[in-house]
Order: sequence, then C-alpha cells, then structure tokens
Amino acid sequence: MLVSLVVFILLSLGFVSAYEFQAYGKVTRVVDGDTLWFYSYYGYRAGESFKVRFADINAPPEIYTPEGQESKAALEWLFDNYGHYVYLDVDDVYETDHYGRVVAVVYLPFWYYGYALNVNEWLVESGYASIWDHYNEFNPYTWSLWVPI
Repeated sequence: MLVSLVVFILLSLGFVSAYEFQAYGKVTRVVDGDTLWFYSYYGYRAGESFKVRFADINAPPEIYTPEGQESKAALEWLFDNYGHYVYLDVDDVYETDHYGRVVAVVYLPFWYYGYALNVNEWLVESGYASIWDHYNEFNPYTWSLWVPI
C-alpha cells in the first residue's frame, strides 16, 4: 500500500514537472496552424473535448492564404507522423482567449528519447508561425525546442 502511494505521488510530480503538463490527451483535429481540437484523458478538463489556441504564436489564417494552408498541413503532418497524443501546459493567467479557446503550449512526447517537442516553438523555428507574445505566464523568447519528460 505504501509503495503504491509513493509511486502515485512520484508519477503525479512528474506529470506536473517544471513544464506544468496539466493535461494529457489526443489531438482530434487541426483547425489551422495555431488552433486544434483536443480530447483530455487526464488532468485539466479530463473527459472533455475543447479547442486549444497555441500560446504566444500566430500562424496565417488557413482559409485566406497559401501560407496558412501550408502551416496547417505541417501541423497535420507532424501529428500524423509522430502521434496525436500530447501534453498541454495551460496558461495560468488567462486560461482561455476571447473566443473561449484554451491557451496552451503543446508538447509532443517522444518517449523513447525521454523528451517532448515544444510544438509551439517547432512551428516558429520551422517558419510556419511567428512569435506573438501576449500577457500570460509564458515567455516564448526563452522556450526550448525539446524538454525532458
């Protein structure tokens, strides 16, 4: 019993690591280059589907420009090739934007290597989005592309 409790506590502490992974779930649909639909299996709003707006980045609108279509396609490619299961670090300051979308940094785990890809930063470094810093808990100028999990 005590061992089970210790394991549960250690797993819980790992889940909310320095990167505050507050939810784990599945990307169910990419809306555009900076918005997706997410189903939460664990943590924040577990058992619910909701829209997620990538924190502190901006991609061109998919319906208006070829660049927007390319940004959306890149995001779909990433999830189709490396998995649809992600962690969210939800903004602790505002939580949602004025459209009701949950504002978060999205992390794609690569379990074998022990790291997760910061998808927000990947979009910026790959040229599919630009930094659009808002007043929130995040500082996109200090993000790392890879974080330990």
